Amino acid sequence: MTPPLLDRYRDAIVEGLRRSLDGEGPLSGILRYHVGLADRDGRPATVLGKLLRPALVLFTAEELGAAPGAAMPAAVGLELVHGFSLIHDDVQDEDDVRRGRPTVWRIWGVPEAINAGDRMQALAIQTALAVGPEAAGLLLEAAAKMIDGQSMDLSFEDRFVDPDDALRMIDRKTGALFVCAFELGAVCAGAEVSVRESLRALGRSVGRAFQLQDDILGIWGDGNVTGKPVGSDIRRKKKSYPIVLGAAAASGEERGRLEEIYGKPDLDAGDVSWVVGLLDRLEVRSKVLSEVESYVDDATSVAQSLPIRDEAKAELVGLMEFLVRRQS
Repeated sequence: MTPPLLDRYRDAIVEGLRRSLDGEGPLSGILRYHVGLADRDGRPATVLGKLLRPALVLFTAEELGAAPGAAMPAAVGLELVHGFSLIHDDVQDEDDVRRGRPTVWRIWGVPEAINAGDRMQALAIQTALAVGPEAAGLLLEAAAKMIDGQSMDLSFEDRFVDPDDALRMIDRKTGALFVCAFELGAVCAGAEVSVRESLRALGRSVGRAFQLQDDILGIWGDGNVTGKPVGSDIRRKKKSYPIVLGAAAASGEERGRLEEIYGKPDLDAGDVSWVVGLLDRLEVRSKVLSEVESYVDDATSVAQSLPIRDEAKAELVGLMEFLVRRQS
């Protein structure tokens, strides 16, 4: 069941996205398709994601005393930054499907997908400027960190890194937008510096927990729920956190075999099975789950210290539990 926190803001965010993307020309149609507001022929549709990040902006702003609607441009801007990153990620990863539909580059080609992503980023900053230059600056800073994280992730394709390197990448590629979500809400409410510092720590812990759960699902997720076969991230040779942890714990012979498999142009079912078996023997899944719980505990501790209603603290903790228990 979707947490109340996400349900509460969903309709308003969808309307905000619709207004922001209500433009003419082919790129506007592509952007509406990508976020899930239209089909490939431009007809209205509703195929949006969780809208988690903009909901966190609105929740934080409201709980810290912002006027209703004051944070909406910042929330929509953040979702557009997230959206542009997904368009470019799909190109770089050569992903064919997102949310059950063909990706932008598969329909309109790589050059137009790059244009669409660039256009969405520009629109994100333009939208956030309605709140003020500080909000737009935070969004630009988060986007820069996210892009750095994506670059780090791509560099891992050519080498194995240690777990600390992987976490530093996660803090940028995933964590930067979660940190931004909480801090944007605080800026819209005029919160004190100490509160903003706490919210940055909260965003970092939530980002790590969220990404590690994603990485677990990418290897051990139920294909009937995720829509992907077991070991899908391995077949794509992603050096996700469980793979990095497994490589660090493997014996010399096992590490050599793992590197040999990841060096192949394509992996077959036997390769995937061997890697999953190695991770299972090393109890990697339970180790990653333990780290997820640790980050949730850290986030919960910060949430309890925030100057917000007790009911809001409970909602925030419930949302975190939902994110790390989700199966898709």
